[in-house]
Order: sequence, then structure tokens, then C-alpha cells
Amino acid sequence: MTELEYLESTFFKVLGDLKDYLDDLTLVGGWLSYVYAKYLWDNLAIRPVTTTDIDFGIGAGSPRVYPKTIFELLSSLDYKERHPQMDRMYPVVLYKEGKVRIDFIAPPKIEKDVIDNIVGRQIDINRIERFDFLLKHRIAVDTKNKKEIYTIHCPKPSAFLYHKAATFINRDDEQKQAKDLYYMYFILRYAPDIDTILKEIRQYNKQGFFKEISKNLSRYFERKTSTGCLMVEKEHGIDPYVDDLRQDIFERFQNLWESLIIR
Repeated sequence: MTELEYLESTFFKVLGDLKDYLDDLTLVGGWLSYVYAKYLWDNLAIRPVTTTDIDFGIGAGSPRVYPKTIFELLSSLDYKERHPQMDRMYPVVLYKEGKVRIDFIAPPKIEKDVIDNIVGRQIDINRIERFDFLLKHRIAVDTKNKKEIYTIHCPKPSAFLYHKAATFINRDDEQKQAKDLYYMYFILRYAPDIDTILKEIRQYNKQGFFKEISKNLSRYFERKTSTGCLMVEKEHGIDPYVDDLRQDIFERFQNLWESLIIR
């Protein structure tokens, strides 16, 4: 089994473990490129770059009441607990089979009862500014592994792209910035409905969300040799299908930038 096959298998095991909670969870992070390509765009030829971690957002809508919290369920299965703060028993981060990290992310002002009733206060929650934008613009996607079908919620590709354009600049190291920019490029390059995505992005911009995006793109993608182009090129690696990868990156980000400044 290759690493990708193992991660894919583990991803669906986690979905199976959390199947009763999926209505109240939103998949975010690196696994979106996999879900978008395979299940939303139906493009099996793409080999998306995923991460080991599986990230779920919480806080979309009014949650149901569950007989067990996610912590109570997963701690009874094959998950290992690791302690971010070694001098405290809780909160913990859970790892499927001791290898694949499961993270939960929420807006800063999420109500305490939502966390306590769904996830459980024992699990470490990452609170991220402006995260609620992704939760407000989500869609349902049917994923399938063998005979099992799981309907999961994901941010719309346009929302994920737009949010990354606003937040990548605030990442605490260059590697994380490069990863975020690569995920943006992935959508810009492979989405079959890119014109619709750019139209939705213009609507977000008109509604006043994240007005600094144009400035961010100008700073990182002003020319072919700009920092953003170099970062995406390095993160992407060799591409046998594009003669000038850096030029392709530049043109696609320019298209995104121009879609925001054209009135």
C-alpha cells in the first residue's frame, strides 16, 4: 500500500467513525483538494497533494444533541491521545491509529455549549479569526469508498480560494504560506467551472468580505518573478504537462487579481 492509499483509507475510516456527526462538521484544510478533484469535479486524473492531518470545522448552524460527544466516541476506538500541554490532562489531540491527526477548528466566538455538546471539552479546539466565512459558504458532497457513501460538508471552492487569499499572508511560517498558495493554484488550475468561481469571488468582494485580498495578491503576484509565483512553483515541483510552470502560475493568479479589481 502506498502512502496515498494508506491516507485515503484512513480518511474514510475517520469519516466512518464520525458518520453520525457529519451534518455538524465541515471538512477544511488539505483534504479539500482530494474531495474537490475526485467527487466534485469528477477528475480522477488529478493527483492532489493532501496532508496527513484531517481538519474539521464546527459551528455551522444549530447543532443536534448527541448521546455521546465526539471525544467520548473516538476515545473508545483506535485513537491515541496526545497532550499539547504536558502539565495538563486536557485538552488533547486525537490521532487515528496513532498516526493521523484529527483537528477541530472553530470561530473565536463559538458558543461553549456547541463545543461541549458536539466535540467535548476534552479535545483541543483551534479558534481562527474569520473562520465563520467558510462555514457560511459550504456545500454537501457525496464521497464514496467501496460500498460506503458519506455526505460531507465542504466550503465552496470559491469560498476556500477567497479565504486562503485573505489569510495566507498571516501564516506563521513560509512553508505554511506556500502550502496555502498551492491550494489556491490547485483550484485556479483544475476547477472546470473557474468562470463561475471567479464570479462568486467578485460577489464576496462586493459584499465587503476581506477587502485586503487585492493588496495581498498584488504584493505576492505582481510579476512572474514575484515571491508568490516562486513559492507555488517550489511547492508544486516538476510538472510534465506545463512547459513554463511559473508563467502558468503567474497568469492564473493575475486572472484572480483582475477579477477583483475590474468593476
